[in-house]
Amino acid sequence: MPIATSANTIATTITASDINNCDREPIHIPGAILPHGVLLVLDSDTLEVLQAAGDLPGLLGKSLHDLLGKGADTVLNPAQTARVRRLSAEQALTTPRHLLDPAMRVHADIPLDASLHRCGDTLVLEFEAADIGDPFASDPLAAVQDMVEGFDAAASLPALCQLAAERVREVAVYDRVLVYQFMQDGSGWVIAESREPHLEPFLDLHYPAADIPQQARALYLKNWLRLITEVNYDPAPLTPSLNPRTGLPLDMSHAILRDVSPIHREYLRNMGIDASMSISIIHGDKLWGLIACHHYSPRRLPRHLRAVCELFGSMFSMQLEVREKAQQFELRLASRTVLQSLMLNLAGADDYAEGLTQQSPNLLDYIHSGSGMDSENKGGVAVCVKGQLTFLGSTPDEAQIRQLVSWLDGYMPQTTGIYATDRLGDVWAPGKNFAASASGLLVISVSDELSDYIIWFRPEIVARFKWAGPPDTELVPGPHGDRLTPRKSFEVWRETIVGRSMPWTSADNQAAFDLRQSLLHVVLRRINAAALERKKAADRDRLLMAELDHRVKNTLANIQALVVQTSRSAETLTGFVEGLDGRIQSMAKAHSLLSEARWEGVSITRLLREELEPFGPRDNVVTIEGPDLVLTPKSALSLSLAIHELATNAAKFGAFSTPGGTVAVRWTVANDNGISLSWTEAGGPRVRPPSRRGFGSTLIERALAMETGGRAALRYEPDGIVCDVFLPPSSVLNRNIVTSASTLAVQQAPHAGSG
Repeated sequence: MPIATSANTIATTITASDINNCDREPIHIPGAILPHGVLLVLDSDTLEVLQAAGDLPGLLGKSLHDLLGKGADTVLNPAQTARVRRLSAEQALTTPRHLLDPAMRVHADIPLDASLHRCGDTLVLEFEAADIGDPFASDPLAAVQDMVEGFDAAASLPALCQLAAERVREVAVYDRVLVYQFMQDGSGWVIAESREPHLEPFLDLHYPAADIPQQARALYLKNWLRLITEVNYDPAPLTPSLNPRTGLPLDMSHAILRDVSPIHREYLRNMGIDASMSISIIHGDKLWGLIACHHYSPRRLPRHLRAVCELFGSMFSMQLEVREKAQQFELRLASRTVLQSLMLNLAGADDYAEGLTQQSPNLLDYIHSGSGMDSENKGGVAVCVKGQLTFLGSTPDEAQIRQLVSWLDGYMPQTTGIYATDRLGDVWAPGKNFAASASGLLVISVSDELSDYIIWFRPEIVARFKWAGPPDTELVPGPHGDRLTPRKSFEVWRETIVGRSMPWTSADNQAAFDLRQSLLHVVLRRINAAALERKKAADRDRLLMAELDHRVKNTLANIQALVVQTSRSAETLTGFVEGLDGRIQSMAKAHSLLSEARWEGVSITRLLREELEPFGPRDNVVTIEGPDLVLTPKSALSLSLAIHELATNAAKFGAFSTPGGTVAVRWTVANDNGISLSWTEAGGPRVRPPSRRGFGSTLIERALAMETGGRAALRYEPDGIVCDVFLPPSSVLNRNIVTSASTLAVQQAPHAGSG
């Protein structure tokens, strides 16, 4: 797509083809920036200015001629230049590092905010006019604590999202704040909204996946915030347009001032929006959704409020993920309770289908087949056993179902015996004839015979959704008509869901699997033991609930302790965020490994490999050697945090910070059947004992003792740090005499810090 260089050229540079294929728009290399700031591209070694863009005379008092080919000291004073060099040498700078210096002045006594990040062999230095007054007047940490107050009391996920929308609007002061969730097919759904009373609601509206294309979602994964201070502007082009050393365009994926897609700007103008902000909601490595903020006049968010919103996005993402997992667990327990009742009904029924459909609860209570939005249409279910059909709810007629069963006989997966689709007409053309009642299909085979199935039907959803936004007369379309408007996006989404039902969730599929297993392996073979099985299942449910309560409280307590201790040891907000993120990610990896093993234990070899994989440059090597023992959950969590702290320290100051550095992790079974483990660094900078002990050292030496009864000791040898760890026998679940030895080439630099 051509890159627009002024507002007047947008109409001619965006074509209809561009709008329909905007997923190919190279928005990460726009070649221009927002004009209110300045962006300088520096050689990472010499700090020579290679490219420049923005309001150079206004903010820096310089022209392009004054800057291009000159050193950064043309703009920065000696102390600031030295800090840029130090940050470049010490940190990866893969995301912008704010140079929070309230006294920074370059021209006409204009206070400036500056940020720095690395892009390949260059450094990207960005300037914006600083906020009037003290940028530290509001403590970001205290503000976020106020924002999350009451989150634990939210009764549901929608209530939690609504509270988040209200808190963001209170703090950031935008006219409208939406919480926007991405669905399985990539489309978006507005699940919460806080707005000025005179604005029409967008709550519960859906939009097609193309409205936020994949390359835009990739950028949201890389940046917690995206701000547009004013929609109507002339982009400031980068000069020269290509890097004079490489001949390549600048990748602005992490640039705060990155120019906005002309298509997106036209969309915002058509909505009457003058300024916007997006806060990413991230679960693991996936973009769950966005907190989208709209303002109907220009708005520049102060730097300290940006920090508040960025930190809030991170903490809200974690809170939402924990709540979602707890909700999924509760649904699983509820499903199992209904399954137990179904099995009892079946045990006391004379007829197979009668026990599943004619009593309460029934198969529709077990898996809700409705659209999910319409309580009057719960969908339907059919039981086909030995040629006999039994119906419940809204289903196709008998002839259509028998035709469907014949098709299923040749289409059903033989290995799993389960099949699901939310667009039956796309995979079986006759299904289009009854899409209104059966666009969605979930099927399980219930015997080794063909044609024995339980089939849930889900209705088409397109008729359920109606536009609730402002009428056409209130919208002023841009040069490409009304396609770039919320109403047209909604209509495009409606077109994409014709012949589709609400998707089947993983919980639905799991429930179907559980029912099939019960029918094949429990009910049909051991009906007489149904009452005993119900009691055992109830006991398991109580145990699972107690275990869930314990684990959630324990995890939240650990996170709270990490937040408090990391905040005490961190010197900057960025250091706090990076340190906290690294430690929580370390906990998450250990939790993931334990979850895979049903919290019974985890291999020490695999734990070490998972923790060390992200640290260090490509030519650093880690040697891992010792018997493949299985650690208890508590020992695994404690050891993972200790290894994370050692690796983070090595990446910043030790063996991982220089080419050729190595780390050896070896362990043996001690005489008392405990574990003796050593961490030995070599090839890094010369080591001197620290003048003070940080939180990382304390975490290593004290956490193991408190959590496991073990001990750890750090030695600052000149050639590299050595850490000796002992875990007591109670930390080990089993002992395998086979020694596991591996050399791990570590893949990338860390994103986390250590105290």
